Amino acid sequence: MQEKNSQNAIKIIERLKKSLKIKTDIELSEFLSIRPNTISTWKKRNSVDYDSIIAICELYEIDLNKIFLDKTDTASYSATTALVCREMQFQYSKEDDVSALVDILPKYNFPFVTAEKSRAFQVTSNNMFPVIDENTFVICEQIEIDSIVDNSIVVLISAEKGLFINRIVKDEQKKGQYFLKSENDFFREITIDKKEIKEIWNVCGVLSYDINNQNKFKFINDSLKTINKFIEQEKAR
Repeated sequence: MQEKNSQNAIKIIERLKKSLKIKTDIELSEFLSIRPNTISTWKKRNSVDYDSIIAICELYEIDLNKIFLDKTDTASYSATTALVCREMQFQYSKEDDVSALVDILPKYNFPFVTAEKSRAFQVTSNNMFPVIDENTFVICEQIEIDSIVDNSIVVLISAEKGLFINRIVKDEQKKGQYFLKSENDFFREITIDKKEIKEIWNVCGVLSYDINNQNKFKFINDSLKTINKFIEQEKAR
């Protein structure tokens, strides 16, 4: 059921473009992965594909009330996940208390992240290619070292050795030691002791964007399915 003023198709489309910071229907069609003339059809029929619009709003954390009703939901999500870019990673690793550093970092909210503590770390090498690309951000939830699952992908922080994004495997021969493995064969395996681990974060998603082009921003909250599929393919070989 449509409301004349708030749910007019043209107004919905314009509010969506404004929220996405784009100007043309062609750009919007690219975001929605539809043909450009589809949006023209929506306007003529005064009807939109609600599923597509809801999906893109969830993807980019856009308030549905704002798009469909031209109202702001005061109970919307707050930004809680700090983004740690490559320039800040050395300092992040070396700080005894990173709370002050985290306070000044840019933050974002990811609806699928449910852990009390979360981070987004920029990938600074291609050691995990093709599973994870260089320059993307991995979205992580903090975990305890004893709860690590073998072969899971983690971000590991060591005050002495720095920040690693690898697959982690327990050393069955030496208690308290772990192997950090890469997907790219050009990178050697790293051994690290439990005592060296300052923080460990489980990768639960991948954020990929071109910081100079908002139209190329895309969020993949289902990345683990891709990662797990890759693991299964490798095991089957």
